[in-house]
Amino acid sequence: MVDRPTSWPFFSQHDYRLTLFWIIHLITLSLFGLEMLYILSIWLRGRVPGLAPDASRFKKLGAVIRIVLGVVFSRYLFVALKALISDGILHLPLLERSKSRWLAHIAAFGSFFALGVISTVTGLAIEVLHPIFHIEHPIVLMLMNFDHPLMAFANEFLNLVFLAGLIAIFYRRFVLKDAQLRTIVADKVVLGLLFAIVLTGYPLEAFRLLADEITKGPLQATAVFGFIGYPLSRLIKSLNWPWETLHFWSFFFHFGIVTFLMFYMPFSKFFHTLMSPLVVVINKVADEMAQVKE
Repeated sequence: MVDRPTSWPFFSQHDYRLTLFWIIHLITLSLFGLEMLYILSIWLRGRVPGLAPDASRFKKLGAVIRIVLGVVFSRYLFVALKALISDGILHLPLLERSKSRWLAHIAAFGSFFALGVISTVTGLAIEVLHPIFHIEHPIVLMLMNFDHPLMAFANEFLNLVFLAGLIAIFYRRFVLKDAQLRTIVADKVVLGLLFAIVLTGYPLEAFRLLADEITKGPLQATAVFGFIGYPLSRLIKSLNWPWETLHFWSFFFHFGIVTFLMFYMPFSKFFHTLMSPLVVVINKVADEMAQVKE
């Protein structure tokens, strides 16, 4: 995942890299929002319950919003939450069909989701809770410290699980060539980008540690809990390369891959990994409503 900045850019001494990161990040997020609106407009060409097929997209959007709110504020909320957890997130039906497929799916996309949650919570602590609200609770300080034992180990471990899951998916698609899987060019691109993200994360972490030694002094003893990034940094330290420059450019290279994947994903089959929980919830609630009417 993307190496998060260590403080809010407009108040940071490391102004150039961090400010550049946030400018690019905010622009790309805005563009991604426009992309999702475009995809939503395509989805709204379909049929929405209770409306004619030729109804305007605004009417269909309003109907979808009313349906969602109707579920949230009704007895179907429990049904929706249960479906979201068991079928949409844990994918228990897949576990019943194939334990190996379920394990590969959870290893890859479950760890990817977990890393995203960690990144989001860490960003909240670094960019809002501490600099704006001056909260210094031990949990907030832990989230801000990439070399904290728990943070360092969790990130390394989840990245390793992510890599294992991707290898399992690659093996099933391109070595075993499972007959029920149809692999197109878009699938290969997304899988390649995911591999690039996890593999570039390790040298990026090593460069960060070496750059921190230059700018901040000796590393914390707990940095060893980063059980891949830390040994890698010790292995290449004697090269005496410009670590700060390498960290700068590898950071944006890694960030660029993540950004490209973000824009490309909605147009690939892998987008179902993000949308399948929503589809499952809609189907489960619709089935429950149909049974009640009968």
